[in-house]
Amino acid sequence: MLDVGIDFGSTYTTVSIFRRETGKPEAKALTEGGSQFIPSVVAVGKNDKVTIGRAAKQKRTSKVFRAFKMMLAEDDQEKLSARGFDSVYTPYRITQMFLRELLEQILKREEEFSINSLVICAPEIWNSEITAVDGRARLRDICKEMPFVRKETDGSAKVQVVSEPAAASAYFASNFLQETGENFSGHLLLIDYGGGTLDITLTDIEPRPDKSGKVGMEIKVLFRTGAGENEEMGKVGKAGIVYMETLMRTAIMEVFPGEDVPFDADFCKAVDDLEEQIQGSTAEIGDIFNDYGTDPEDLTEDTMDDEYIFGKVYYRGNGVNITYRTMAEVYDQVIRGVLNEKMDEVNRFMVQENIEYMDRNNENFKIVIVGGFGNFYLVQSQVEQKYQFNSTDLRRKNMINGRENCEKAISLGAALLSGGAIRIRNTAPFSIGIAAQSGSEYCTAYALRYNQDIEFNKEYIQSDNKGNPVTILSTSGSLNRFIINMQNDERAAFVVGSKYEYQKKLKQAVEDPSSPVVIGFSIDASGVLTLHVHSYDIVEDRVSEKSNKIELSSFRNLFDTQRIERVWKDDRA
Repeated sequence: MLDVGIDFGSTYTTVSIFRRETGKPEAKALTEGGSQFIPSVVAVGKNDKVTIGRAAKQKRTSKVFRAFKMMLAEDDQEKLSARGFDSVYTPYRITQMFLRELLEQILKREEEFSINSLVICAPEIWNSEITAVDGRARLRDICKEMPFVRKETDGSAKVQVVSEPAAASAYFASNFLQETGENFSGHLLLIDYGGGTLDITLTDIEPRPDKSGKVGMEIKVLFRTGAGENEEMGKVGKAGIVYMETLMRTAIMEVFPGEDVPFDADFCKAVDDLEEQIQGSTAEIGDIFNDYGTDPEDLTEDTMDDEYIFGKVYYRGNGVNITYRTMAEVYDQVIRGVLNEKMDEVNRFMVQENIEYMDRNNENFKIVIVGGFGNFYLVQSQVEQKYQFNSTDLRRKNMINGRENCEKAISLGAALLSGGAIRIRNTAPFSIGIAAQSGSEYCTAYALRYNQDIEFNKEYIQSDNKGNPVTILSTSGSLNRFIINMQNDERAAFVVGSKYEYQKKLKQAVEDPSSPVVIGFSIDASGVLTLHVHSYDIVEDRVSEKSNKIELSSFRNLFDTQRIERVWKDDRA
């Protein structure tokens, strides 16, 4: 049986397995000698024949789906239709097809029949934005439904959804241990630039070995910012996809000025070809920009002679030259500003927290660039200039085991977690409780509190600051609103109304509508909530041990995210 970790990306997916015989993770390709970066593309042909990856990109007679991960938590039919989804081919179903085909191929290559443990990664924002939390639940359910994933004794599949920065932090901390013989303790600034998103995350890593001495760590996300699909669900933002598309469109319009360039199969084929050329020429691109600089004004035909043209891409039978000057111009137009803005945001936070991020001799602060687009020379150059790297910089030392592994860091870290080589402290990704009212104000009494230590599947009772259970009258809709806090500020909260589907389940769970109840919540390894309803005996002043359960498998289906009230209150109960 395999222990598997997946970095499920918008444009590329990487799968790693944990080799118990060596104690190390290993990234896998689908074909002998093939790339370990598998395009997140699905083509569906006749009789629902599924093709994935590079082969799917070349299909012209099939329905071809891209960027379906970012649509997994989306319910807006207009946005779904605009990306080619319908009632039959939903993002859920396409994601299911992709992951199942992907893992079946990996099992076949490894001559195995089942997966012992599966860890799949999700964006950090799926923890911290209420409208995105559904993505975790849906991703978990897709993986649990796969017949070849081992089941626990209670029948549940051994699946965990973890955040991308947590998995990457696990990988880099493991590298540090291998290089130095010591556990890393300090801050990690992770700049993850992929095809559809930029995520910049500042984490605090502290070693927490267990009783047996096995490596463990506490990973706290102190700050995150970003751009792209994770910021606006349903939209591909200023990241690798948009850069490639804008570069290709700009080059085409230089050849055919004034003509429209529709987003059709011909254009997608040209973008795919351009992307492959750029990915295969990383060193060459770096050499040219090193020699001539990155200012478009210095990248002219007169100054560069025969090196002015990077390559040629065919669009509708016509050769379209891609120049280094256009590369730099489009980068300045699409990427440079937003990357600089987001680095400034995290830098301001670090200044406020007195984190010495510019100290090249700071052994307790590390900066790492990951993601496919993070390997692009212009991205690396901009980050290096921002943080003034030099050749002896300790901020990059002992965390990177080969530059090529930076792009695979998330899946490699997920494999380490899957194999149990590293464990992460379990903390609540948000605070949550029923929005009980005291007079005209809401009480921020929670069952789960943001970043508190938790055990998976253990119930936590909604309580006041003294730890006393909060009793709530179960009449007049008093249980129909939730209070949710997605950040590390106890004053900040959302009050979210519930939908009719939840209210129906609640009526079934409340045994006596005229009596008070006490509410509890539990959370599973993938961050999916279950609500527990306990009856409360007023005479005996006792909470019933028995509870009726409602799995909150989908925030979007149970919480009316169109009716969100933001409240800022002092904590009181």
